[in-house]
Amino acid sequence: MTRIKTLEKPYTQGLQATFDKIMGEGVPPLLLFTTIATSERAWQKFTAGSLLDGNLLTLRQRELIINRVCALTGCEYEWGVHVMAFAERAGLTRDDIGHTLDYPLRAEHWTEEEAVLLATIDALHNRATLTEAEFQATRRYLDDDQILELLMLAGFYRTVSYIANSLTLALEPNAARFRDFRHEAAQSS
Repeated sequence: MTRIKTLEKPYTQGLQATFDKIMGEGVPPLLLFTTIATSERAWQKFTAGSLLDGNLLTLRQRELIINRVCALTGCEYEWGVHVMAFAERAGLTRDDIGHTLDYPLRAEHWTEEEAVLLATIDALHNRATLTEAEFQATRRYLDDDQILELLMLAGFYRTVSYIANSLTLALEPNAARFRDFRHEAAQSS
């Protein structure tokens, strides 16, 4: 049971329009959304980020970042939602998805660029900073705007993980589960 009561229907017209924009018309909003939306201030700040517009990072890069952050923070809720909603479109295979859960990172599974991207997330998770060598490795593949986007995206999903984990949000019914992919990752070792 979530620790903060979720917002229930009927939603205001504006909130319903936002849910429809995010989820698709007629698709029920995620528990995360109806929980955060109980606070107008929190909801406005949450939706103001515009980090999912796809303008600076590819869908695959974005989903690797999000899945890795959520895996490292133990946020099965958000990891599962993103695997369910975006993995196929992002070109992530079942094996790729399983490897987002690997700790330590198994760089040999990924392209050099993806390994650097994921190692960047690991460094941020572990130390909240990048060494000069780590920053320069990231810069080989991303420009300044993309690096800022990566940093903001990783921080945003760490915040999402704090919310989902701390409020003990129930897993979405059709979302992926860690257990279903950890075994596959172990099998491919």
